[in-house]
Amino acid sequence: MNAQVPPGYVGLWKRTLLRTPTVVDTASTVYWLQTPRWHSDIRIPASRNAHATAGSLAEADRSCLDALAGQQGFAGVTVVEGDLCRWERRVDFQPPSGFNDVGRMEFETPDLMREYGVEQDYFEIWERVSGSTGQSLALEKEGEIPVYLTLTGEFAMRVRPRRSRLGPATSLRSWLGSVDEDEARALVDFEISLAQRSREGVWRVLYSTFPWLEGRSLADADVLDAAVAGGLELHARHWRVLG
Repeated sequence: MNAQVPPGYVGLWKRTLLRTPTVVDTASTVYWLQTPRWHSDIRIPASRNAHATAGSLAEADRSCLDALAGQQGFAGVTVVEGDLCRWERRVDFQPPSGFNDVGRMEFETPDLMREYGVEQDYFEIWERVSGSTGQSLALEKEGEIPVYLTLTGEFAMRVRPRRSRLGPATSLRSWLGSVDEDEARALVDFEISLAQRSREGVWRVLYSTFPWLEGRSLADADVLDAAVAGGLELHARHWRVLG
């Protein structure tokens, strides 16, 4: 079993800056949720909502599908060695890039982190979100298509990947260009939803790779609540605790 990350990493982190040799981005919606071992991540370009206006995946036209394909996100295990942090992705919204996801991390304060790319040239600033410390766990629903739930404090992320695995490519959009609309829908059929628990105990989706889910209740929220309370035999419903 992978070792736990240092406690200072656990929480929900919001990216406030990305800088590469060609891009400066402060407008995209980017969150990284870290448990003691597992992570989940969602990245929504600022331009998405102008084109992704469908009410469901079945209603999405080619323009909407192309906008959805520009999103990013993943889930997996995090390994920290010294100041190096490695995100070992088990599932990924985008096709494999050929690079490992490794950053050199600097904590300016306990709630402000700077990340420097190791295999790629980039710099990011991350800020821990208030309310994201406290109880933390990760769950997996076993089956043909795994579902991952990660939780820390009052925030949770649900990750349900597409049915097929993608081979290496420059981007998901490059796959969409050679398939019809039905095949394109199957390629973008990958849910990542970030939710926050209200005072009334309702898990409400804040951001999702399916924009029509935003504002709605998080799927499998009952599993989260039961796991937190310790009152559910998870294996009877094909869920297991990852750590």
